[in-house]
Amino acid sequence: MAKNRWGLFVGGALLSAAIAGGWSVYTRRAIERIPSAEGLDDPTIAQAYGRVAALPQMALMRRLVAQRATALCAVGEAADIGCGTGLLATELARQAPDLHITGVDLAAEMLAQAQEHTSRMGIAGRVTFRLGNGNRLPFEDRSLDLAVSTLSLHHWADPVGVFDEIARVLRPGGAFLIADLRRDMPPPGYLLVWFATKVVVPPTLRRIGEPLASRNAAYDPYEVARLAQTSRLTGWRMTTGPLWLTVEGKMIGA
Repeated sequence: MAKNRWGLFVGGALLSAAIAGGWSVYTRRAIERIPSAEGLDDPTIAQAYGRVAALPQMALMRRLVAQRATALCAVGEAADIGCGTGLLATELARQAPDLHITGVDLAAEMLAQAQEHTSRMGIAGRVTFRLGNGNRLPFEDRSLDLAVSTLSLHHWADPVGVFDEIARVLRPGGAFLIADLRRDMPPPGYLLVWFATKVVVPPTLRRIGEPLASRNAAYDPYEVARLAQTSRLTGWRMTTGPLWLTVEGKMIGA
């Protein structure tokens, strides 16, 4: 009996210490947004991002995003803006056989990984990639049926400009889904991101403070709503989850 009481005491003390430590970490979080650069011009960083993108939890996120996106539009021409290693584009192609997807990214190293991945998957004819900037998308006016972007919004120097470009390239009734982290995530979510930064991700990403740097650079839902209201996007709505937010909808009007 005495041993059981001692075990309960020690267990309770350790739990209290863990909670206190976690709360201390959370209270020291950045409140204001801190812009961040990905550093994808460094091949070692790009390769580390590629390894993280292949993790099971990231694959689950892509499946959920692709389900939401293809529920909005499953036929025609689509763009994945900030496509990285092309895994979301591949998932879109898997879920919607009648979509042709063009991945756009600033980093040639990421696009090289994307090309290799789609070649291995045997879908190179349905998914293509182009080097490009979100503020100057390489598409004609009203040429796309769907535009998707994940985990890129917080890196855009001019998010309203990218929203305007999405509005420009979408046909009337064209769909869009822009998903990102939210900076105001609750304590468990913040501590999860902090732990991943300190322990889980490859040392190359730890050196640049990721993924915590992305959380610090992210917007909260009110800030994103103001950006969308300022832009030419129409028909949008905001959705939120514990770690993320989305701006999604279909363009209204001509």
